[in-house]
Amino acid sequence: MKLLRKLFGTKHKVAPVKPAPLPVAEVKPPKPVITLDVVEQTHDENELLKLASEGATSQLRQAAAEKIQQRERLEQLAKTAKTKDKNVFRIVKAKLDIFRADDARQAEFETSALRLCEKLEKHAYLEADALFKARLAILQQEWELLAAQVSETLTARYQAALAVCEAKIQAQADAIAAEEERITLDQQARELASSAVDNLQQLGRELLAKAHIGDDEFTAFNLKVQELGQAMRLAANRAIPLDDLNKSFEQGKQQLLNLLDQIKTSGTLTQLSEQIAQADNSETAQKLRAKFNQQLNQAKQLVADLPELITAAKARVDDWFAGWNTKEQAARDALRHYSELTRKGLWAAEQGFVRKARGIHKELQEKQAQLGELPKLLQAKWEEFETQLHKLGDWHEFAVTPKKEALIEQMQSLIGSKMAPEDLASKIHDLQDSWKEVSRGGQQQDDDLWQQFQQASAQAYAPCKEFFEAQATARDNNLSKRRELVSQLQTYLADYDWDNALWKDVEQTLKVARQEWQTYWPVPRKAGNDIQKEFENLMEQLFGKITAELDRNKQAKQHLIEQARQLIASDDLRTATEQAKQLQAKWKTIGKSWHKEDQQLWQEFRQQCDALFARRNQEADAARQQRQAQVEQAKELIGKLKGYAGLALTELDAAKAEIEATKLAFDNLSLPRESAKALSEQLQAALAAISSTRQSARVQAENQRWQDLFGAAEAIRQYELALIAASDDQAVTVIAAKAAAEEYLNNTSRWPTGTLPLLQQRLAKAPTLEATGEAERAQQLRLLCIRAEILTGKPTPESDKALRMNYQVQQMQQAFGQRDSQIEALVQEWIMVGGVSNPDYPALLARFQDSRASA
Repeated sequence: MKLLRKLFGTKHKVAPVKPAPLPVAEVKPPKPVITLDVVEQTHDENELLKLASEGATSQLRQAAAEKIQQRERLEQLAKTAKTKDKNVFRIVKAKLDIFRADDARQAEFETSALRLCEKLEKHAYLEADALFKARLAILQQEWELLAAQVSETLTARYQAALAVCEAKIQAQADAIAAEEERITLDQQARELASSAVDNLQQLGRELLAKAHIGDDEFTAFNLKVQELGQAMRLAANRAIPLDDLNKSFEQGKQQLLNLLDQIKTSGTLTQLSEQIAQADNSETAQKLRAKFNQQLNQAKQLVADLPELITAAKARVDDWFAGWNTKEQAARDALRHYSELTRKGLWAAEQGFVRKARGIHKELQEKQAQLGELPKLLQAKWEEFETQLHKLGDWHEFAVTPKKEALIEQMQSLIGSKMAPEDLASKIHDLQDSWKEVSRGGQQQDDDLWQQFQQASAQAYAPCKEFFEAQATARDNNLSKRRELVSQLQTYLADYDWDNALWKDVEQTLKVARQEWQTYWPVPRKAGNDIQKEFENLMEQLFGKITAELDRNKQAKQHLIEQARQLIASDDLRTATEQAKQLQAKWKTIGKSWHKEDQQLWQEFRQQCDALFARRNQEADAARQQRQAQVEQAKELIGKLKGYAGLALTELDAAKAEIEATKLAFDNLSLPRESAKALSEQLQAALAAISSTRQSARVQAENQRWQDLFGAAEAIRQYELALIAASDDQAVTVIAAKAAAEEYLNNTSRWPTGTLPLLQQRLAKAPTLEATGEAERAQQLRLLCIRAEILTGKPTPESDKALRMNYQVQQMQQAFGQRDSQIEALVQEWIMVGGVSNPDYPALLARFQDSRASA
């Protein structure tokens, strides 16, 4: 009892405790004395733990505690020394704090490593673009700072994600290498095809450079052609566009094979030229020349520049035919002279000039001996001449009158004939020619018969005259229409507004004029020829206008092509693209050019525009990728902010600068317009989540402070109750209760404002409490419950309504209606009231807590 009064200074009366009789026991030998030296020499953790817990002196226990290093032993010792030896507990707690600090640091490493793994796993889902590898390198550098302190599980997770990223990079590298290899192989295939075409032409030049070719050389040339064909097939296996080279090779190959066949059949051009030079007649030479020209044309299609050997062979052939043509021309001149003499002889015979006809006959006989065999036509004329000359000799031996009468009858029979005018006129002309033939060479003329023949001819020709007069009228009308058309064309050329010409209409006019001109036919020959020259001159002028326009359009389109070509190298791609569109619009306003060239110009212009637009699309793709990278970076920053929302309040406070830096990094991004709003909303949502987490943590911390406050008050109350009910054999319970209250106060870091000093005061006053004052203290708590219920508007139980009413009346009388305004003041009063036992306290505390929660 003296010990309790000495420890707590209480005024409680403690009944004297009678000493209990000591049990009789055997006397044991004294235990060995353990000194500090023994502790220094002990390294067994279990033995040190036992010394630190049960050592005889505080120094011994502290020395043993200092030597313990294992965490498990320290934790066991902390539980034992917490209520027994503060000094040992302090030593143990300091060592455990080091372990806890290490745990915290390790937890931070693990958390950082976990975030890094999550980043890397997200990164693994991205495309392996230009930034992919750079970002991966940054993540790897961050991991290297943590690798030594990270668990094997996270290391394995990191390695798995890293393997995926590296596989993507390797796949991208493999794709690039494959593409480069494909481009190289395609280029090699194209070069192989081009080389095959060049070698084929070179083979053609070698073939043409040979004057004579043997069978072995034919075989060699064919083998070379086959080898080149194999090279082209190998190049074609790459499935690249080689249409132009294939076409050139196939054409050259066919030409070369045709040339080989011709040479094998007829010989080389040199051999053919030698055969032509040795030909003894034109027929043979012409046959050989046809083969020569056919082979020469094949050679010209095969190679651009013919060898000198071929040029010499062609010159040899041309010289031979030039000489032969000279001989033939002389022969033709001789035959022409012979033909002319034959014609003159026939005329002389028909006119009855016997002497002249016989002189010509003699001269013809002399020339015939020089010419040799005559052509069939000249031979027929010669025979006709001899016949006429023979008739001329015996003319008077025959009667002419019956023949004339017969001709008159035939002419009279044509009068009123239904024959076509052209046929009738031809028949009349034939009868008139027969009359002349019968009358030729006669010394007498029968006027009566002639008059009859002439009259019959006039009557028979009357229908023909009308027909031919109608034809003449039609020719004159056609001539008049042609002249009118020429006049219209002259007016058209002079008056048309050529500066604003509609060239499609001009072309139509040219076409219609030509068609209309052809419909005005026939026309008088001489006048028709004159007007034809005028018409052709006008058509040539009109066509010249169209030609000039086509040339102007060609030049204008070439100028647009050059402008489009210059735009490709422009730095301002947007302006260049707009200008290209303007050029395209301008192209549409330009009329057509020459038909063969117009499509080529359009293809060239389109090629330049396509190149510009391809460059624009390439840069647009790059910009799109850059914008996508900004979006991905924004998403990564948002994800990082979302990760903060799951942290504790202390961690959030520590990461405040990092959160602000992340938000600033997001604000500095150049986000595309279509994504900016949604991403900004996600950012605000993440920030709101962080704010909500922080607010929730603050509320929770505030609630925890109130819980700690009432928990500490409860611990002190238990200590107070232990003091009130304590006896000498309950000293350990009192000490434990006090230690528990002190530990509560010492281990709680944050308290509601101003409450810790009140708790400390209450703890210090606990030994002065008397059991007799418990009812008064319980009444104080009951009154505090009523005041709290009045403050918060909560109802009071029926048992205390009278007390509430009495309190309110007193307040009105004494304080002129003043009321409590803050629940915190009532809480401070509550925690200062102690020593209330369990029968009353729990119910009162529940009422007070209910009111406080509603405040």
